[in-house]
Amino acid sequence: MHCFSLINGPKIIEAMKHIARIHLAMLLFALLIVSFLFSACKTQAEPQIDSPASQLIFTGMRADNPMELLLNFLLQISPPGPSAEMTELESWQVVINGAEASSAFRVDKEGSLIHLKMDMAALVAGGLAPQDNYEVSLTLNLSYGPDSQERIVVSGLAAFPGVREPEFSISSIAILKAELVNTRFRVAIRIVNRNPFPVELSAFRYELYGNGRFWADGAERDIVVIPGMSAVEGRLFLPMNFIDMDRNLLDQIINLVDVNYRFTGEMQVSTGIEYIPRFSSSFDLSGYSQVLDD
Repeated sequence: MHCFSLINGPKIIEAMKHIARIHLAMLLFALLIVSFLFSACKTQAEPQIDSPASQLIFTGMRADNPMELLLNFLLQISPPGPSAEMTELESWQVVINGAEASSAFRVDKEGSLIHLKMDMAALVAGGLAPQDNYEVSLTLNLSYGPDSQERIVVSGLAAFPGVREPEFSISSIAILKAELVNTRFRVAIRIVNRNPFPVELSAFRYELYGNGRFWADGAERDIVVIPGMSAVEGRLFLPMNFIDMDRNLLDQIINLVDVNYRFTGEMQVSTGIEYIPRFSSSFDLSGYSQVLDD
């Protein structure tokens, strides 16, 4: 037994080493297979697909009057996405100075051009019109591709000062009786500019009604500049021709102590802001006033 152990011992040890090498090779092969499968699964779970780079650029605005402003944006989409003209507008959202205000806006898409129309009357009615500056955020949800399966969400910001129409009020009405055939009304009027920038008034026309009847009208061509957050007071002189007027009405006017008046008119307003051209501003004032005898 002792001699057998000496003769076969090295062979047994060599066999055991061989078996160990086989097991190690199988283990390494198994680890390699697992690593490959894990890598393949990870690649499938996290595909590296480049999404289109898109941006919405505010290019300016225009307005025929301060109650309807049109904001213009340019939609840009970089490869590998589609061209902006190939996208369809699915939905949109407008936030003004942090408050949701989509109901006061309308969005139209013409190729890569986006037009955002502001309804200032709706903003005012909803308490959403800022007192000074505006920050309007527009977010678009766009679709493209076969059966419109792909989606793009893009946002843009427009910042600009708001514009308020001038405010008018009448301080007094006076009858000037110095002339026999023609007489004149002197209307003291106050005009307030609530904007932080100056406004320029021109082409001012107006009509005066007293106790429900037309009295006189007039027009002014002189330009009046009202500084920002300021007011000006002036006098308008409206001639009345009594030749074509009933004598009883003339007597009533001359003897009036106060009058239920209506003063209407329209003028051209310039703001000096490039994107807002000269616009028409109308007024319609009514109330009671003393009739001064000058």
